Amino acid sequence: MGAALDLIEYQGFQPEEALSQALAPTHERPAAHPGLATWTRFAVDRYLQGRPPGLLPVRCSWVVVTALEGADARGAKRYEQCVWGRPYVSMDGRVRELCVPIARSVDSEDCTRPVVADPEERADLAAAAHVVSLGEPYRLPTPRRWSHGAEPVHDIGEAARRLPDEVRITEVSCLDGKRHELLRESPEDIARRYAKYGAPELTRTVGGSGFLPGFDCEDCKYAPGCPALNRIGGILGVEDRTKPRRTWSVTNGRSYLGRTGHDEGCPAREHLRRLRLPDPEGRALTPHVVRGHAVHEWIQRHHETHPGTACRAENAPDGRSPWSAGRWTVPEEQAELGARMIAAHARHCPYKLSTVHEVVHERTLVVHDTSADILVLAKTDMIYRDGPSWVYRETKTDARRDPPLESTDIFRVRPQLALAVLLSTSPVLNDDTSAARVELEVLGPAGARLVIIDPLTPENRAAARRAIHELAAAWHADADAPARPGRHCLSCDMAVWCRPAPPTDTAATHTSSAPKG
Repeated sequence: MGAALDLIEYQGFQPEEALSQALAPTHERPAAHPGLATWTRFAVDRYLQGRPPGLLPVRCSWVVVTALEGADARGAKRYEQCVWGRPYVSMDGRVRELCVPIARSVDSEDCTRPVVADPEERADLAAAAHVVSLGEPYRLPTPRRWSHGAEPVHDIGEAARRLPDEVRITEVSCLDGKRHELLRESPEDIARRYAKYGAPELTRTVGGSGFLPGFDCEDCKYAPGCPALNRIGGILGVEDRTKPRRTWSVTNGRSYLGRTGHDEGCPAREHLRRLRLPDPEGRALTPHVVRGHAVHEWIQRHHETHPGTACRAENAPDGRSPWSAGRWTVPEEQAELGARMIAAHARHCPYKLSTVHEVVHERTLVVHDTSADILVLAKTDMIYRDGPSWVYRETKTDARRDPPLESTDIFRVRPQLALAVLLSTSPVLNDDTSAARVELEVLGPAGARLVIIDPLTPENRAAARRAIHELAAAWHADADAPARPGRHCLSCDMAVWCRPAPPTDTAATHTSSAPKG
């Protein structure tokens, strides 16, 4: 999308001509996936609707450069502050605006950003405004040349060089073209905001020396030598390092192959989800999915608020009316069921064990499978320390009053448990495995059930490896991610963008609403 907009705004291309060039293969990348092409055409059209009226696009970046006479305590002699977004300026240079494209409606909640009491306290916004207010025209290096410094741009109009009297930062929705103004301030107000919120956080960030493995490891050039990234060969049971490094999780695998007894597999669905394309119709957030998230969130908040205290049934919400946990609000028709599931957790709350002294929710475990050159991610529902060992617990909600007992093929039905078995006895989670175990907690309207799996037995480890290999092998070998149309398309959150046709199909361009899948 950015490449297409550059051609349109800086070189005068017509949208269709720019899109064709941006989506075409190059020596660095293949042609865009048909689903990505559909989304890109749609997003460009909506962004162009939401551009700031009366302002001119700036064909470079505003960068604040601080050059030091000698190296500082970090060994740095030069700092460059830049900001992501698309810059615009008024003809007289008095107004600068940074437009930030977003893949959601401006009216929807941004779940990726921490909630703060007052938007004015957002350090990222203060730092961005500082760059837009004081930055000078520079050309940033290409992604493959990040070790090079930004280069000053001289062949640009005076309007882009003049320091502004007013700065604006605006989100532009690529779903509906609407604008949401985050900030409109004078340079003086921005300087005060930056000194109070932006600079201290920026100093802490730049001065940080820790490592936090996660989704970003996929493209990180430092990943091969990162001291915090665990490396274990053979997690996926694949011996092939010829494919591009990617991240893989059980969620990816089930999206690719389908879930046993639920839906069919679709490589295109997995690929488009991996690209984080939006779900404009909210198909993925069904009422039972919202209820499940809310149950997890309620239990997590109670554990974090009352560490060491076992949950009791009366700690559950009143299910006679809608209730909320974090950003999740359970509607009235799901309220009682969700409350009963939370009450059921009290039976197997880990704090009921006197040997448990730490409970952690939603931690992401990352390991580099060196045999397949894949980053394997596991987002845990809950891990807790029982004596010297960590216990890995998956918590599932089941609305059936009398759900069937777990099958003997539990690792294929619930592959999260298979990955948990492989990680529980590795340095990713445990150095001391004396009390290590994997647990499945099933919460239902009539109570709770706990299944305990020993990750140390050879039978369990062999079965877990088979289940993970079956889930990952075809995905790892697939370079095209084709669509497999079927009945599952009716409920698929990516069907709105999915197109089995080649990327040159222009049917979805310049429509007035999201294309229908």
